[in-house]
Amino acid sequence: MPALRPILAAALAAATAACGYAAMPTQHEALEAIATLEKSVAGPEALSAARTIVTYAQMSEDVLVDIGPEEVPWAEENWGLGDEREQSCQSVLLASFVAGDVRSQIKNSRVEDDTYSGWIFVISTYNRLRQKEHFSSPSIESLSRMQANGTLLQHAREVEARASQEEEPAEKKPMA
Repeated sequence: MPALRPILAAALAAATAACGYAAMPTQHEALEAIATLEKSVAGPEALSAARTIVTYAQMSEDVLVDIGPEEVPWAEENWGLGDEREQSCQSVLLASFVAGDVRSQIKNSRVEDDTYSGWIFVISTYNRLRQKEHFSSPSIESLSRMQANGTLLQHAREVEARASQEEEPAEKKPMA
């Protein structure tokens, strides 16, 4: 997996902090959490869902989520929201990326990274988050434009191809 940058590592830590799971969430719990995050992007239920999703992705051998600067290009953006609010938005967007990727793998019964599905979930979450928080992410706006003009899937395939070229097969592991 590509090296995580500091802001991405902080967002991941915030999303998984105090997750409260003694054991890995079940696939059913992960799917329920994804459905919860699809309905709500704020509040304790969204935070709990985000933690469940990220914990499942980290611990399960049934999914593989590659996270790096190309997969989550918004991770180092500064939106001027203040540290806590910005970290909260970053965490929800990161969990949304993981949720879309994980849901696709479960649905298709394939352990294969799906950046495109992660981005689709992120775009939806971003649009809902912007109704609560006033900020703009140039990279998510760019992904949204690619979705609108039909080039997002091809871009995702190119990102995944570059990621697989950078990794040795023995080094490719689930998000952890």
